[in-house]
Amino acid sequence: MEQLADRVYVETTYDGVNVGAILTQDGPVAIDVPSYPRDARDWATRLHTLNRRPVQFLALTDCHGDRILNTRWLNAPMIAHQATADRLNAYDKRYPQSLLDSLLARNPIAGRLLSNSPVERVALSFSQDLRLVKEECEVVFVAAPGPMPGNIWVYLPQAGILFAGDTITAGTHPLLAEANSEQWLATLERLRQWPQEIKVIVSGRGSLCDVSAVQPVQDYIERMRERIQQHCLEKRVRAETAAYIPEFLSMFPLNNVPTEWLEHQIRLSLERLYDEIQLAQNRGT
Repeated sequence: MEQLADRVYVETTYDGVNVGAILTQDGPVAIDVPSYPRDARDWATRLHTLNRRPVQFLALTDCHGDRILNTRWLNAPMIAHQATADRLNAYDKRYPQSLLDSLLARNPIAGRLLSNSPVERVALSFSQDLRLVKEECEVVFVAAPGPMPGNIWVYLPQAGILFAGDTITAGTHPLLAEANSEQWLATLERLRQWPQEIKVIVSGRGSLCDVSAVQPVQDYIERMRERIQQHCLEKRVRAETAAYIPEFLSMFPLNNVPTEWLEHQIRLSLERLYDEIQLAQNRGT
């Protein structure tokens, strides 16, 4: 665990997503939860060590399976974008098995402890921005669509710290399986032009970084869009987008992720962009 500022902590070593915490007298405000049960229990214990009070809120930066399956371990009311709340409300009593299967394929050892638990619901949702003021600490939740419709940032103006969710995946592959690439590029540009100071960005996955981390993610998305736009213009079929997997696999390190799992994620990303761009081209005709 690393302390970024007074009462602000982050952990980037769990397998899956990065997590953070802002300490207040009423209890921690947690940002995301680890992807696997053992890590989630460990994070809950460490938060209790930092602050004996129960976690006051858990902010979800999106509703990817690796951010929602272990929320119960923090036992806290959840803050999220309305799109995330809608997704969770649309699930039946339990999470889809496909979410568990993907995490099991990513890490077969840690994934064996996953269980199809009851769906947790969002307590406080918003559509644009939400401000939470605790003592002298202001926490700003900002809608930042792109990686998913419900992607959000958590910004701490006094400290100049931005928890960016999957807007930034520093040193690791962006996941576009549920993305809107045009919105994502617009959100990246918004981050580049952010009017207030950003000293540290906590990426959704990967290392801590600064605004310079925008460029590699932007390059990845733009190159994928270029490949798929040309693919669609040539009237080639969706299944043939798999030919581009090696090119995009080489753009970031594997980071101990199984190659087969990552290839599958890139395939899903390419197919998602095919559908997005094909729809845009059809509307233009």
